Amino acid sequence: MSESIPEGLKITPWLAQYKEWKEKYPDALLFFRMGDFYECFFDDARTASAVMDIALTSRDSEKNIPMAGIPHHALSMYLGRLVKAGLRVAICEQIGESNGRTIVERRVVRVVTPGTYVPEESENTGHLAAVLPLGKRSRLSVALLSTETGRLEAGTLPSAEAIALLSAFAPGEVLYPSNVKSENLPPSVRVFALLPQSPELFRLPAAASRLKTALSSKLESYGVAEDDPCVGAAWAVLDYLSSTQFSAVRHVLRLIPLKSGNHMYLDEATQRNLDLAPDVDARDLVRGDASLFSCLNRCRTPMGRRTLREWILRPLLDLPAIVKRQDYVGCLVETPATLDGLQDLLSACRDVERALSRLSIGTGTPRDLGAIRDTLRLLPGLRTLPMTEPLAETLRALPDMGDLSDDLEDALEEDLPRALGAGCPTVRSAFDGELASWREVSESGETWLAGYLEKERVAAGSSRLKSGYNRVFGYYLEIGRSGLETVPPHFERRQTLANTERFVTPELREFQDKMVRSEGEIARLEAELFRQIVERALSIGMDLQLLGRLLGLLDCVASLACVARERGYVKPEVSESWNLKIRGGRHPVLETTLSDATFVPNDVTLDEESRVVVLTGPNMAGKSTWLRMAALLCVMAQAGSWIPAESASIGLVDRVFTRIGAHDDLVRGNSTFMVEMLETADILNNVTSRSLVILDEVGRGTSTWDGMSIAWAILEYLHHDCEASQGGTPPRVLFATHYHELTCLEDRLKGVKNYSMAVSEGSGGILFLHQVTPRPADRSYGIEVARLAGLPKTVLRRAFELLEIFEREGFERSSIPDPLTRLHEQLTLFSPEADAIIEELAGLDLDNLTPMRALEVLYKLKVKCLKARH
Repeated sequence: MSESIPEGLKITPWLAQYKEWKEKYPDALLFFRMGDFYECFFDDARTASAVMDIALTSRDSEKNIPMAGIPHHALSMYLGRLVKAGLRVAICEQIGESNGRTIVERRVVRVVTPGTYVPEESENTGHLAAVLPLGKRSRLSVALLSTETGRLEAGTLPSAEAIALLSAFAPGEVLYPSNVKSENLPPSVRVFALLPQSPELFRLPAAASRLKTALSSKLESYGVAEDDPCVGAAWAVLDYLSSTQFSAVRHVLRLIPLKSGNHMYLDEATQRNLDLAPDVDARDLVRGDASLFSCLNRCRTPMGRRTLREWILRPLLDLPAIVKRQDYVGCLVETPATLDGLQDLLSACRDVERALSRLSIGTGTPRDLGAIRDTLRLLPGLRTLPMTEPLAETLRALPDMGDLSDDLEDALEEDLPRALGAGCPTVRSAFDGELASWREVSESGETWLAGYLEKERVAAGSSRLKSGYNRVFGYYLEIGRSGLETVPPHFERRQTLANTERFVTPELREFQDKMVRSEGEIARLEAELFRQIVERALSIGMDLQLLGRLLGLLDCVASLACVARERGYVKPEVSESWNLKIRGGRHPVLETTLSDATFVPNDVTLDEESRVVVLTGPNMAGKSTWLRMAALLCVMAQAGSWIPAESASIGLVDRVFTRIGAHDDLVRGNSTFMVEMLETADILNNVTSRSLVILDEVGRGTSTWDGMSIAWAILEYLHHDCEASQGGTPPRVLFATHYHELTCLEDRLKGVKNYSMAVSEGSGGILFLHQVTPRPADRSYGIEVARLAGLPKTVLRRAFELLEIFEREGFERSSIPDPLTRLHEQLTLFSPEADAIIEELAGLDLDNLTPMRALEVLYKLKVKCLKARH
């Protein structure tokens, strides 16, 4: 952001200092510490005022220096707003105290960015990613760093898979090297940068020359070779975090390899179309939105919510691991008392991963240590829960941190302040003898002062002698003018006021020196002891991270078990088979939101005889719901969850592709149809034999014949062209369409089956049964749906007329009658005015109509008929 300092403005010492630091951090808001406030000036002040909704004032009377500031103790609250707005903030602190002769020294101590910010409580925290193109444009080196947990993943992946992972990870910042032009990056990276989430792109200096020196030892501890292609990306995120936080990266203790084929591929469009997790702008991960995450979220801890989100967005392809997760859920479904006890204990757990992260990067507070202490208190209770295998194995894996727990109990006060020196003690006096002695001096000061005041009142012969304190003179004695005659000689006059005089004495000065020293010693000792306790916790950071991961796993499993018990979920069978059979499946999200109706279960069968399903039926009958249900149940099953169904047998799905819904992409200048074709092209170019492909109304964005031709060709490709490329096995396909001509493919292509949404027709119109039936729809019922929507009767009548012509004669422009001509040719009874007459006749109560009233009505109707004819 540019800085506008008016020319001719007098550069004072503080302004010169501000200008110096601002020039070093031109792209960040500079929070300049001045006493008890952080101040922003010039353009920074205008931005801060708008984003944080605070007053914009000025530093000088001429209003040449715009200013906006916040109290220093409110920093964390305002930082969250700025980070959410995608801004970077450089924190410029005062170093030392002013001596009254020179300006106080200041320097930037950290830079807060969207990818590195870890607040004390909010779950909207920093995720940082790096993308480095390799020699081949089809592959990327990727690193994903969760700043709040210290989890670092890195690997080399195909471009499309890497971008899908980036989308699921939802980074606040994506880093790439400055020696690479963005236009030379794979198109998918540029596309990702323009998503609604808009991760902020920052260029890094080339790091190759520093890799073998600064990072070699850390990489060796991670078990990563220096020539591994993922090294550059891993270095980028670690170096960026270290440089912005002005500290070593101490909580990133291992590197988890990212390998292609470990997880189900869910591209950004699929994540969006299936509503798998809350929007990135709502990353607090709370319940209330219509996503799969919110449907399954009964977690009691932030660790559990993070784990659940990861399981949903990155389902497994490892069968034993899937079965193990399902067995975890089963342990708690079958033992409700254990489930309740576990969730009660987890409710008291704190976010130990976040606390460790904040402590390691130097932003931790006493409450972060308190979070670790409070969580360690619960471990004995967790270990005694009656668990069956395999969850019992997880409880046995909880690390033994009794020594750290004892140290924290001994060292920390029960109620901890937000910051050291905030008026409340952090370290117990009993923990350190020297601290206890200085606190005794401080606490006895009030008693000593009261006794000393009584003694001096006797010496001065005045009961009106008072003591006081201010920051300029320190402690003093004060007496009115009427008592000045009896002031003892050892009283030294310090200040004269209107009606009183203030004095000091040698003993009072000695007392003040002692009190000032005690305050300084208490602050010094407490800071030193706090640092030692922090170091003690960081020394077993690996165990604390393991504890956080295991607690997250337990919480996530308990959440899934709780939902499974509430809603009657079953354990799906996941196998190496290609077939997919779901009996009585229900949409997991919709069934929780249907407060006034019961969700209608449906079956899904994809096997050798039914490899491609062509689904027809009217809008609003439930086609899209059925498509999404099938995909969501596969995602849930391979995430390790039980699912809403009577039974299910699911052959492993390596990729779920969806083309659902219509929207313009105005940012990139793409129309609805172009977006549809781009997403469909991505599916056809990346589909595999184990993929599940969900296509809804492909081709509707263009003319009828163009659209139907495209849809037909896509189905043929997925059936046999794709089959040939996949070694004889096609993908599993669910294809919803209004092109009834496509239903003939059942007779042309082996394995294509027609299904439709059942509709009941009666005198009052149509009724949607929301039931999938094994036959094609006989018609689209589009005009009936339009009737339900409330279109005018004139429009509906004209639509039926045209439909009859098209079905009888086909589409010939010259054969379509002009609506105005037809109106004059038809009887008046069928005009819009005649409709009104008919409705009026139908509304008459003939049994109670008097002869006179009948004649009056008949006369009025005659007049209306004559007007209608003309």
